[in-house]
Amino acid sequence: MERIDLSTWARRPHYEFFRGFDRPFFDVAARVDVSPVVELTRRSELRLFATILHSVCVAANATDALRLRLVEDGVVRVDQVTPSFTVMSDRGTFNYATAPFTDDLARFSSELGKHADRSRNLPELFLGDDDRLDLVYVTSMPWLDFQSISHAFPGQPLDSAPRIAWGKIVEPEPGRHEATFQLTVHHALADGRDVAIFFEHLNARIQALADHPGS
Repeated sequence: MERIDLSTWARRPHYEFFRGFDRPFFDVAARVDVSPVVELTRRSELRLFATILHSVCVAANATDALRLRLVEDGVVRVDQVTPSFTVMSDRGTFNYATAPFTDDLARFSSELGKHADRSRNLPELFLGDDDRLDLVYVTSMPWLDFQSISHAFPGQPLDSAPRIAWGKIVEPEPGRHEATFQLTVHHALADGRDVAIFFEHLNARIQALADHPGS
């Protein structure tokens, strides 16, 4: 973890302006071609959710602003993000789980499944990792092709973790699969350009999966 030197940080005026807002987060949604993900998971044992989540984490780690977090006396940059994600239970409700990120997609998918299974049917919400600075909050809504989504916020002044969501995968034309992805970021730490950079990395990572061996 690295502390940002506010005295030389180009974003300091924006940080000081936005950090006190009642709702300092803003949201951007964009359509993403996920055809390579669908094709890869059809010809391999990789899980669809895990494969998308891995691409999301790769893109978040490659986007500097998405690794910045507010702390009591300033801003820090985490080394890499860890996904905190939702899992459906057998009761029709959801719980939270976290899983360590690794560049190896197959290993990440396997570990993700283990962590999801541990949280899936816990009687209480799993909130044990909420104090971690490296989290990105991730959810998917595979039942609905939404255009945008809003999130519940705890109202904590130092809450600055990005939120990432995606909706139902649709097939607008034969062989092409798309989904809406939404990124929610703290305006003291990120601007529209940073959001665009994230989506550029996300698109590049997903398209690169066309050449993935599938194991």
